[in-house]
Amino acid sequence: MDIMHITSPDDPHVEHFRAVRDRDALGTDGRPGLFVGESPLVIEAMFAAGTEVLSLLTAARNEQRAVDMVRAGLRPGMAEPMVVVAPDEVLDAIVGFNIHRGFLAVGRRPRMLTPAEIVAPAGTDSLLLCVEEVNNIDNIGQLFRNAAAFGCGGVLLSPGCHDPLYRKSVRVSCGCVLKVPSARSAAWADDLRALRDAGYAIVAATGRGSRPLADVACALGARVPGARRTAVLVGAEFAGLREATLALADHRARIPMAPGVDSLNVAVAAAVFLDRLR
Repeated sequence: MDIMHITSPDDPHVEHFRAVRDRDALGTDGRPGLFVGESPLVIEAMFAAGTEVLSLLTAARNEQRAVDMVRAGLRPGMAEPMVVVAPDEVLDAIVGFNIHRGFLAVGRRPRMLTPAEIVAPAGTDSLLLCVEEVNNIDNIGQLFRNAAAFGCGGVLLSPGCHDPLYRKSVRVSCGCVLKVPSARSAAWADDLRALRDAGYAIVAATGRGSRPLADVACALGARVPGARRTAVLVGAEFAGLREATLALADHRARIPMAPGVDSLNVAVAAAVFLDRLR
């Protein structure tokens, strides 16, 4: 295995890891075609998803664990990544912050699917999560984790959603952004109409919903004959779903809440919807 021990933050072998936080900022990524995974759990998910891992950076105290992780994760035909080992102070100087989880890896970005590619074959059950204009990186990560937990066949992102392969989003998702198929829409309204044409019932999560979620779930569960195909539509916190988007929904559903509470975090609300509608 190619193991490189370095003592300077200026070493050329760590170029992709330098100033991670700044380079990960939306629109200023200095690693075109690549993304950064943080923590052993995420790096293991990268290998499991077949990601081409180019290099792994870790502290000297974690060298053996890094080697074991690579050996366990490599599959036939996968190139072996370089393992770069550095003292803690050098590691922090390279990255720009304290990596308390002790591991970073650079991988090649997978191809983003087209919206049509996450549509299940005709006649089969399917649950999709459709996300409109969510820019919070933690919420994006948690939405993908929810999608994996509740068996979604895919996540459809509107044009303005944050990058799911942003380092923190990948970490919050526990690597689920690499497990759940996802597609980014270029024509949001057209792609939602295409889902309806493919037999999906579009259920919009909105505090202004005309029916409680439980009623909508019962109505959809009673539909016969045919496959149960549902697309759950969620929007950004505070702004919610746009009126033009709500007009495309087959159902506008709300989660009944105690007096004085009008909404939930978008990821929490999505989890409730996905659980009831799967």
